[in-house]
Amino acid sequence: MDKLTLDNMTALLRKADGVSDFKVVNVATRSYEQFFVHGKLETVRECDSDDYTVTVYNDHDGKRGASSFDVPASLDEAGFKAKVKRAVAGAALCFDEAYSLPENATCIANLPSNLAEMSAKDVASRVAGIIAEVNVQPDCDINALEVFVTKRTTRVLNSRGVDKTQVKHTLSVEAIPTCNGAEQSVELFETYTLSDLDEQWLRGEIEARLKDVAARLHAQKPAEKLTCPVIFNAYELRELFDNLIEDCNMASVYAHANLLSVGDALQSAPQADKLNVTMRAAMPSCPASAAFDADGCALTDRQIIKDGHIVALYGTHRFAQYLGEAPTGALGCVDVKEGTLSAAQLSATPHLELIYLSGLQVDVYNDYIGGEVRLAYYYDGARTLPVTGIAISGKLSDALNTVQLSRERTTLGGYSGPAKLKMDGLNIF
Repeated sequence: MDKLTLDNMTALLRKADGVSDFKVVNVATRSYEQFFVHGKLETVRECDSDDYTVTVYNDHDGKRGASSFDVPASLDEAGFKAKVKRAVAGAALCFDEAYSLPENATCIANLPSNLAEMSAKDVASRVAGIIAEVNVQPDCDINALEVFVTKRTTRVLNSRGVDKTQVKHTLSVEAIPTCNGAEQSVELFETYTLSDLDEQWLRGEIEARLKDVAARLHAQKPAEKLTCPVIFNAYELRELFDNLIEDCNMASVYAHANLLSVGDALQSAPQADKLNVTMRAAMPSCPASAAFDADGCALTDRQIIKDGHIVALYGTHRFAQYLGEAPTGALGCVDVKEGTLSAAQLSATPHLELIYLSGLQVDVYNDYIGGEVRLAYYYDGARTLPVTGIAISGKLSDALNTVQLSRERTTLGGYSGPAKLKMDGLNIF
């Protein structure tokens, strides 16, 4: 049985009854993986996959429906035709407002990454070497480590003349820092996805996490109620801004799921730093960087929050049409402008610095921010103590007015911006 090719698929789709338009997304993934337990290399694995997802569009009754299916490697021509027929029937049951697909555009993009200059094995070995260098405490170490070095080639082709390819390299590191005490053991879980190998940054991160897990072993609930500003770090900042920008997404606006609109203020009376957020197609070290999205729409940068006010929306080709806006594509990189104070200045007075939460809860619609604290450092002006067993909560709109941002920046996942953010007025209990 001959394997279906992309040319076979597109030819069959063009002939199929009921297919008004179509899109094929091909993702070829090559990954090299190493797994360590207590510093010992246990498993090495190489994985190759070549996946196809087909979307068919059916126009009917002035509406448009869409249905998607995956193409397994074992599928033959008859099986493909049967899947197309079922997808057309499914699309005919959808009654979305009509929209067009991107048209007549081609490109081949190689997203910048220093990972492309090294072999996957060399990258994994360097990461393992960094872990070995810092893994020197007798009772606290990286219990388990997984390293994934991936090259992903994505091609998007549609019935309207789009044929785009992009190549992306990423490094994923999953580590479990563990500390053993006389009566108990504690562990933390860390995962990093990077588009570049920055050995100095990674070394600093692992050293900090080993320090944190040692502190977690000895952390206690404060004897008295704490009343002080709260400092957030990168993990929570990523969650915070992901939630804040949701009202700027065209899909949210179209679904009437947004509370704030263009012209409204996230910060009604800012007392310190004003928030400025730009959605970007690509940023250095951002694994969410891309040249185009899953529809083949070229990505375009757009500032959406300026001086604490929503000034624009971002969104896909489809929802831009619904709202009469220019599309940006599905942007994945959130760029937050830094502040003017150093991290040391933000930390100079009494504060609670959050290190691990069970999950930051941000609800724009109920004007709430909060979370359960698993580990934080409380600085009382003279000494720093590790604390646990507490929670924070507050009125989001009031807290945003007190924001102070560090001038030092960091990148984590799709977030790039101030490494630290300080808020006042939160309840610590």
